Amino acid sequence: LPCPSFLQILDYCADNDFTHIHTSTPGPMGLAALAAARILQLPIYGTYHTSFPQYASQLTGDADMESLMWTGMVWYYNQLDRVYVPSRATGEEIQAHGIHADKISLYPRGIDISRFHPSYASGFWSERYGLASESLKLLYVGRVSREKNLQILAHAFLQIAQEREDVELIIVGDGPFRDELQTIMGKTRTVFTGTLSGLELAQAYASSDIFIFPSTTDTFGNVVLEAQASGLPVIATDQGGPQENIIPRQTGLIVPGLDPEALCTAIRDLTENPELLVTMKGQARDYAQQRSVQEAF
Repeated sequence: LPCPSFLQILDYCADNDFTHIHTSTPGPMGLAALAAARILQLPIYGTYHTSFPQYASQLTGDADMESLMWTGMVWYYNQLDRVYVPSRATGEEIQAHGIHADKISLYPRGIDISRFHPSYASGFWSERYGLASESLKLLYVGRVSREKNLQILAHAFLQIAQEREDVELIIVGDGPFRDELQTIMGKTRTVFTGTLSGLELAQAYASSDIFIFPSTTDTFGNVVLEAQASGLPVIATDQGGPQENIIPRQTGLIVPGLDPEALCTAIRDLTENPELLVTMKGQARDYAQQRSVQEAF
């Protein structure tokens, strides 16, 4: 459907007697929302849930682009009456760049803990992809793009693959870095599934052993909670929001960002300690039950 004109948006808001306007991103629709709020003299709230400046820097390799993006983001969000952030780290970051602290509010997210559940564990990987049923399966779910730092995961797994033949890496998702990542992984025991959804995604989580999320730019990381709800301990970085969705040494491990050696060590800690792995799987599920959509609401 074509995007409505600004006058149509304005008329719609006025005709329906809206009392608040909420904006999601500072693009064309976000600017339209801001203009409508000013004309109609309505309070306007927004959410900050995507690290556009960092993404711009990583995807272009231009630090000046990140600086320019921050200038625009700070101006935009400071026009709003309230800015909701999904994690404390995100709130601290945008405040450090100049968004007023009194505008920032933390709002928690939750997941469907019945949709993601250990009971979906099955022979999914062996039946669909021919993986050995007894192997340890490392899982990543998300966009396959450079800003997710998948090159760090690749370097760590290349080392693990030389040490052990019973550990396999599974990449669920798609994106512009997929072809290059497949080339990097070469003949290692790595499977690229493309995008999975619904029951297949639930089975993919529950049929794996360890979830790895090397991103340093995510503001929250729903997949980190989905993995724990499925009974998987998580290895995440100490940068961004995902680290706040883990209980260190209980439901997962937190490693320095952009450090393949630290990630490699964390993988060894779990794969070489089967009793610890089993314990953390149970603790991950127990923790995720406190992070349901209902609890968040």
